[in-house]
Amino acid sequence: MEEYNKLKHLFDKGALSRRDFMAGVAMIGAGMAVTPTLLSGTAQAAAPKVGGNFIIGMEGGSATDSLDPRTYADSVMIGASLAVYNCMVEFDANGNPTGELLESWEAKPGAKEWIFNVRKGVKFSNGKTLDADDIIYSIGIHTGETKSPAKGILKQITEIKKLNANQIQMTLEGGNADFPVILGDYHLIVVPNGFTDWQKPIGTGGYTLEKFEPGVGLKFKRRGDYWKAGRANFETVEIRNIQDVAARTAALQSGQVHAVNR
Repeated sequence: MEEYNKLKHLFDKGALSRRDFMAGVAMIGAGMAVTPTLLSGTAQAAAPKVGGNFIIGMEGGSATDSLDPRTYADSVMIGASLAVYNCMVEFDANGNPTGELLESWEAKPGAKEWIFNVRKGVKFSNGKTLDADDIIYSIGIHTGETKSPAKGILKQITEIKKLNANQIQMTLEGGNADFPVILGDYHLIVVPNGFTDWQKPIGTGGYTLEKFEPGVGLKFKRRGDYWKAGRANFETVEIRNIQDVAARTAALQSGQVHAVNR
């Protein structure tokens, strides 16, 4: 529990990406020690093999669950999200913002205007190539008439302008040198421009959704063309909602699941 609390603390303050948080949770559940070296990916180890089915038993989840990022309420849907989607910005092992689907950025003097470069060559699971319109749309769903938890942190944006297919400019109501940190919020996943069918998600992540029973669990299948080389190596990944701690522990001990979240 102590290791879990440390991970949760780092995640809550933005010093740990949601992917590394869930990876750490899985390590703890499997009885592995979690170290900064493991999380940063710098440990010397054999090249990962592709294949197998990874199952994690998790507390949480409900019959109203959705892969709409405006509705995420607990770690179940956050964990599901990281399988299917990518965010605009992620964080390195030291808690510093680094490019994900927004590959790089530059602030103009005063940090009120920012230029962001969209990562080239990334494809969604439907074959569409990522571009600036997708980023603009994915921000827009959290503004206006919405109950999205990310609405408040995005209010500082007064204008988003497409400069070209792979570059956008964001203007803020005032200077903010830490603005890229905001874009690392786990609600800010990226979907294709105009996308609305959240029960059949389309993302740039390493997996596609194969089965979804809200409140019961989810199953994901490896894409095989993930843009992050050496990542997403399990052939399938399952999240099973197991609310009772004794039942989760029993499932782990019997091998029905390979990890639990607490």
